Amino acid sequence: MALADRFDGFLLDLDGVVWIGREPVPGSAEALRALREEGKGIVFVTNNPGKPPAAYAERLRELGVEVAPEQVVTAGMVAARLAGDAADGGSALVIGAPALKEMVAATGATLLEGEAAWEADAVVVSGHRGFDYEELLAAKRALDAGAAFVATSRDPTMPYPGGELPGTGSVLAAVETATGRRAEIAGKPERHLFEMAIESLRGSFVRHERTKEPRNLKLAMVGDRVSSDIAGGHAAGLETILVLSGTTSREDAETADPAPDHVVDSLGDLLA
Repeated sequence: MALADRFDGFLLDLDGVVWIGREPVPGSAEALRALREEGKGIVFVTNNPGKPPAAYAERLRELGVEVAPEQVVTAGMVAARLAGDAADGGSALVIGAPALKEMVAATGATLLEGEAAWEADAVVVSGHRGFDYEELLAAKRALDAGAAFVATSRDPTMPYPGGELPGTGSVLAAVETATGRRAEIAGKPERHLFEMAIESLRGSFVRHERTKEPRNLKLAMVGDRVSSDIAGGHAAGLETILVLSGTTSREDAETADPAPDHVVDSLGDLLA
């Protein structure tokens, strides 16, 4: 029996599982199409808030995998919701990509920059290549004054061809060190993203009138990072599948804590 046959649906990470940078992981597109053909429920989950769900869905379609934006849940979506609730119609400083700023603004929060951001009601931190001292200073002033503090993840790096890139956790470490405060994490391994993704997956079974009772689905989290994908999957009550196509080596997998329920070389091995 193929490993995929044990499950009704999957939460699938993107970076390191489906692609690395702009390059697809060999066999990933074929595996995704096969899972869809077998009627498996799929929701893609990513701690990368650099693009809106529609952009991720379009990129998957370029690989030949038909995906609706509703099947993508990002840490940016969750962070925007948390920040919007905290700001409650007020203002926010967003250290991150334009897509994340747009999502936070869509909650009704007014985005502030520079010295004006010292008065922000919420601070949202994510990784982006333009991070600088002025953003760090603004975050410190706002957080010292009591602003709510949200970050998309603690992932220290992200997989990329030729070598890992600094991730959100690297930027967040600077802000937390400067302020002495700990951020509320929107993405994996915390519960917020998993709750949204599981609800979306259950909803897909209702929308497509599948016979399986949505509350009795057997689901698995598939990812390449132990600290976020595997730890978060366990905490959410899911079985976990670690793929070795991203950040984790086989040697590291053998001593991983928490230990994944299953280890495979790549996404295609779910169907082997």
